[in-house]
Amino acid sequence: MNTITEKVSYVKGLADGLCIGDDAHGKLLKAIVDVLQDMAEEIAENTEMIDKLDECIDEIADECNDIEDTLEDIGEELDDMSDELECLEEAVYDDDDCDCDCDCDCDCDDFDDDDFVEVVCPHCNETVYFDEDMLENDDKLICPNCNEEIIPGCCDCGCGCGEDCKD
Repeated sequence: MNTITEKVSYVKGLADGLCIGDDAHGKLLKAIVDVLQDMAEEIAENTEMIDKLDECIDEIADECNDIEDTLEDIGEELDDMSDELECLEEAVYDDDDCDCDCDCDCDCDDFDDDDFVEVVCPHCNETVYFDEDMLENDDKLICPNCNEEIIPGCCDCGCGCGEDCKD
């Protein structure tokens, strides 16, 4: 007899085997055995639900561990990107070549800041940098700070020469 349900079944069998009558004591004993049987069934159902909840908690814990691992990987990638961005910013904003000690693949030594033109946005007055090739084509230049169109220089043709051009 391992489970409570088995033990209550044994007690019920004993009570049935005693041929308990319908007097007050007999009714009381039968009612107690019935309550014990109901309690044993509830305990068995609760035990089964607890086992299922334990399985769910284990699955959730595994998923949380997977999420934590993914977040750690993302954090490492962000750190690498931050290092690379730092190198690029140093190369853009400094007149010297980038001499950073980072382990990134930013090709700082290959970066030539002479290929960029400094432009002040007429809308937000922020200094932005554009590749010379971007200035030479006819595409609109958009300020990354205010998202407004930037027309470099004072000419209407958008060539960036700084002179008052006449088409």
